[in-house]
Amino acid sequence: MTEERKLLVGFDLCNDFSQISCYNRKSFEPESICYTDDDTKYMIPTVLAVRKDTKEWLFGEDAIAKVKLDQAVLIDQLVDRICKREDFYVFDVKISPEAVLEKYFRKCLSLLKRYYPNDMVAKLVVTIPVLDLNLIKTIYKALEALALEKDRVSIQSHKQSAVNFAMSQNRDLWMNDVGVFDFEENGLQYYQLKINRKHVPMTITVTHKDLSDTLSYDLLEDLDDKESLSYIFENLAKSVLYKQLVTTLYMTGKGFEGTWADEVFKHLCAGRRVFKGQNLYTKGACYYARQLSGDGRAEDFIYLTEEMIASSIGITLYKDARLNEYTLVKAGALWYEASCEVRLILDDMDEIIISVQDLYSKEVHKHEISLAALEKRPPKMTRIELRITFDDPNTCIVTVKDMGFGEYFPSTNQVIEQTIMLSY
Repeated sequence: MTEERKLLVGFDLCNDFSQISCYNRKSFEPESICYTDDDTKYMIPTVLAVRKDTKEWLFGEDAIAKVKLDQAVLIDQLVDRICKREDFYVFDVKISPEAVLEKYFRKCLSLLKRYYPNDMVAKLVVTIPVLDLNLIKTIYKALEALALEKDRVSIQSHKQSAVNFAMSQNRDLWMNDVGVFDFEENGLQYYQLKINRKHVPMTITVTHKDLSDTLSYDLLEDLDDKESLSYIFENLAKSVLYKQLVTTLYMTGKGFEGTWADEVFKHLCAGRRVFKGQNLYTKGACYYARQLSGDGRAEDFIYLTEEMIASSIGITLYKDARLNEYTLVKAGALWYEASCEVRLILDDMDEIIISVQDLYSKEVHKHEISLAALEKRPPKMTRIELRITFDDPNTCIVTVKDMGFGEYFPSTNQVIEQTIMLSY
């Protein structure tokens, strides 16, 4: 498969609408994938339906149209129902959440064939509003059914996608901090990307302010006086931006549809750049797919949001006649994707030392993993599997398993497990 035929895809999966973008290697930018010939139709309703006559599965606008004609059974609220672990039933037949999501992914990703009929997906990054472990597991299972294994798939939050989008723009757009106003059904939210240029490599953290108590989506729908609405929004925006060095603002979400906030945007442009659009997250996910493919500048930054690990984890190994520091997990990795598995041969030792280095302070903490429970053997006659996994960004699970040593010493299948807390 040539480089040109490897598709880099961002998929924004939300409860109401979803979006797809694909990296264009000619323009060097993500482009939105539309489900009709109308290039403005890139918002795909996150719904499925099954026709009553032929039992054919439909999605998006086609599904809604057939349901309105009472010709199909609707399946909606996919994301919320998966997060709540609810079951799906079609004609009284129970269908698993991963099977439902697999059908939706299959239908949506088939749209890529309209643009790239002969190309294959190399990297797919799915971005979701809030990280939910049950939803993450279901997404992976659904995509595995489409032959998209974990080595080609990544999942991230909208906040992470916003970081990817912002930092993929021209440098003058992130000379200082970057702000994102997101106005969806959960009300107005504000995120600020704080860039620490003194750190090498630069680090980015995200702060969040929930403004929905003052400006909710219900207020947007109920309040006929749009001038009052714009007044409320402008006061909120000025309050969160007070004394903040913000170079660029991004406005996203269906709450900003129409022109009611346009005058406020003009006022906020004083000393800043302001952009409005609905595809911030899918394009941010697409940029991250580019980085995962090796064609990006991810090495210049470390993105530290709530779902990322703020420490690097390593071990000292004897290799090529000298001691070497081997990194098991890099700081900045997503905790639910960060894992490592290595096979080691033990010399005359009763413990393994795991090093944890904090990204900010650079302090190194040593953790001893006792091997006393393993069967005693001569030096270099014990092979183990060392595995690193995470329960959350601060909880690291170290597992050591006895693998034996061929015909000389069969495996005892003994397992040692120890938890390391990364926050001190």
